[in-house]
Amino acid sequence: MKREELDEVLDCFGSERTLFYYFKDRYCLSLLEWYMTKIKKQSLSIGLLNKGELQNFIRKPVMKEIVKNCGDGFLTKEKMQAFWPSEFLTFTLSLDRWGEGDRGWDQTSRNQQNLVLQVNFDNKHTTQYQRLLKPDDCYGPFEYWGHPVRQDARKTMSWIRMDFDLSTNEALIEEVQNDWLRQASSGLFRIKRGLSQRGTLKPGDIVYGVHCEYKDFEHYVDKVLKPYQKLWAEASMLAAIQFIRNELGINTIYYHSFSTGNKLKKIYGLPPKSMYTQLPKQFGFSLTKESPEFLLKDKHAKRYLKAIKNPQWYRIAI
Repeated sequence: MKREELDEVLDCFGSERTLFYYFKDRYCLSLLEWYMTKIKKQSLSIGLLNKGELQNFIRKPVMKEIVKNCGDGFLTKEKMQAFWPSEFLTFTLSLDRWGEGDRGWDQTSRNQQNLVLQVNFDNKHTTQYQRLLKPDDCYGPFEYWGHPVRQDARKTMSWIRMDFDLSTNEALIEEVQNDWLRQASSGLFRIKRGLSQRGTLKPGDIVYGVHCEYKDFEHYVDKVLKPYQKLWAEASMLAAIQFIRNELGINTIYYHSFSTGNKLKKIYGLPPKSMYTQLPKQFGFSLTKESPEFLLKDKHAKRYLKAIKNPQWYRIAI
């Protein structure tokens, strides 16, 4: 997006967003509910769902828990909306911007800026993090301020960069990424390796900015962060799709394929492949050779696309 367009979006929504709750496979409930809205139905036959294109969603454990209470053989919006497990994660969402119009540095599809949706830890997590690791104030050991994360007391678990065009009703998710979880796991690995080589050390000897004992660092990574490690990618993707659909009012969403995305965004250090293969398929995106119309309208992006042999995208209409 152009800087002035992004200014308007941020002025409209503000930097602070709402609370966002997530539990395993919650995205299945949202996608099924949106599908019902799309086809103007309040219920769907479970028998047909088990045979159709949505069967991967209906067969998830969370959906089986809901379906067992559908004695009449129909899944309704009300039954999905009423379901809530005893264990779930709480996040806050906030908005920011990314990029200075330099595609090679910013890793954007256009020489423009991206809107960023930040998925931030809640206060419960941050309290445990501070109690166990005793970090230096403000800048933490698992965050990099050269990325689009919060730079205050609120800690960003992950972020989603996106570009969109209201006139074409299209959005493009540029990336879903996190530093915090990856750096924390890496830190524990390096501490364990250091202990095996040197016998004794403090975590702060390996991970700069923490002042804790090994057992507390290990507990934080292996216990406190464990639920987030399992769910961060699908929680982030759902938060992005929900924001694009419900707040921006856009129904056609694109996501980069691994090869096309790397070439178009000029990524030389390859990102995790699963984020551009398994994750979009998990959410029901389909591969297409059709590029987003708003990219084809941009002379620079159109030229970049022409240089790519057989570009492919993931796309979903919700």
